[in-house]
Amino acid sequence: MTRARVAAAIAGIVTAVLLQATLIGPAFAPLAVSLPALVVAAVALVDGPAVGMSFGFATGLATDLASRHPAGLLALCWLGLGLVCGALGERRSRPRDAATAGAAAALAGSAATLLLVAVDGGGSARDAVVWLLPTAFVGTVLGLGIVPFVRAMLHTEYLRAPQPVYTELVLGPSRGR
Repeated sequence: MTRARVAAAIAGIVTAVLLQATLIGPAFAPLAVSLPALVVAAVALVDGPAVGMSFGFATGLATDLASRHPAGLLALCWLGLGLVCGALGERRSRPRDAATAGAAAALAGSAATLLLVAVDGGGSARDAVVWLLPTAFVGTVLGLGIVPFVRAMLHTEYLRAPQPVYTELVLGPSRGR
């Protein structure tokens, strides 16, 4: 992990959480559309499950600490979101990636709501189920812009994932040694 990737991750988390609190949340009030969850899904689709899990946990924890519900709830759900989306791997189709990110973020939001109902008694299990499909639709529409943007950012020269460097050429098993 390079310093540029860490700085970009922190900037992405802060930006997504601020945009969620000021713009996305109020604009789609009855729906549980989550911009940070969409960003986690997009990063995981591009960079795989390990990066998706760590980015999901960090984003979820930052969001948990900025909210009123018990800390760790979104961190756990978005860690799972990063794992699932990362396991699906990098695809080359924008609509499919947007649909995957939108649906996965909606499922993670519903799981978080159901977990909140079980742990804290807050929220409504009925709302989590009733608003699941509209939330997934809006998440998919937002994902059409977010997934290509995240992919373009992560594939720039400065933010590209470091590749292993091999110093020895291995041709096969050595005999006689």
